[in-house]
Amino acid sequence: MKAPLFFLSLLAAIPSTASAQQIPRKSIEDSVIGWMKVYKFSGPRAPMTVDAKRYSAIQLSIADSLANWVQASYTPKGALGDVVRTVSPKLGLYNKNDAALPQTYGVYAKSYFELKYDANRKLVPFTNSHLYWSIKANGVLGEPVQVLNTPTEYYFLIPDFGAGRVTPEMARYDLSHHPAVKPFITYFNNQLKSSTANGTFVLLSKDNKLPFVKITKAEYLEKLAGAVERKHAGEKEYAIKSWPEGNARANALRDAENRHAKRVSLLAGNREKYAARLQETAEVFSLQPDELLENYQDPFEGSGASAQRYPVYKIDPEMAELAKADKPQWILVTWDGDLQDPVGKQQHDAILNNFDFQYVHDFFFDPEKVKGRPYRPLRSPET
Repeated sequence: MKAPLFFLSLLAAIPSTASAQQIPRKSIEDSVIGWMKVYKFSGPRAPMTVDAKRYSAIQLSIADSLANWVQASYTPKGALGDVVRTVSPKLGLYNKNDAALPQTYGVYAKSYFELKYDANRKLVPFTNSHLYWSIKANGVLGEPVQVLNTPTEYYFLIPDFGAGRVTPEMARYDLSHHPAVKPFITYFNNQLKSSTANGTFVLLSKDNKLPFVKITKAEYLEKLAGAVERKHAGEKEYAIKSWPEGNARANALRDAENRHAKRVSLLAGNREKYAARLQETAEVFSLQPDELLENYQDPFEGSGASAQRYPVYKIDPEMAELAKADKPQWILVTWDGDLQDPVGKQQHDAILNNFDFQYVHDFFFDPEKVKGRPYRPLRSPET
């Protein structure tokens, strides 16, 4: 890949006093800036362990290949790019339930769009604001159902793209008919204002099998019962820590017991109500369901005010176990960006026009079709 000539021309145009200031975005949005470094990772690497997950040399070499394929397919325009090879993040206080996620590894590419010059007149990020492009083996999409999740079990929602009225703005991101990804599973979540609100997803798997399964009402109610008990323990602990011994603490503990008794009673009522329908798919009325049954009583219908329903998913247990093997069970490709922003649109177009989704699918799930053929982008990213 040729080194971009943009640096030299911009150096002559920017006065030295601007070294610590952000470069106006509009002034560089049409300029090919490229990558901080084109790495050309070659492996092999030594195995590594993160918490209870052990990543083999083969898995890490796959991450290397994915990083190389990203850089071969995309040259950032109006942004400065970098790629990071990733595995599942180390567990801590705020992500301990991620222990239940499958073995995940791949690449995370950043396109920094707020730039400045450093003291050596080199382009560097002005902030951490960036667009991303991620390719992960065994990655999970959707929104976690926090109330049910534990370090051993992980549940999530996949809000349908078409749920409700599909606006022209939403339709711009619907890739289901785009020739580059039409053969595969595509998804765009337009409903949540979160880190994935503008995320586009393409899932590659053998025979287009979705590696996630919907759970039943019986399973949901069982896991909700566990959530009610965890909430009860937390409320008792909070009462003891927050109040000194005496009437105040006794009142707080009594209130916790009363809430717990009511939730247990309502849960029993729901088990009776749905006794003949427990094998139906569990669908919840809220994007953020919780265990506070006293607020809505029915965990599936709520108060009846919302017509929207969201099926609850978990990772297919067989696929989750197979994810520990060297071979990925599925590949999740995702990227973000507002298509009305020139930098976001350039990345979006480069991925769809240059990245060879079919090659990646065949490399992992039908290897005879690409045997002996190295990855090449469909189009040069610099054309």
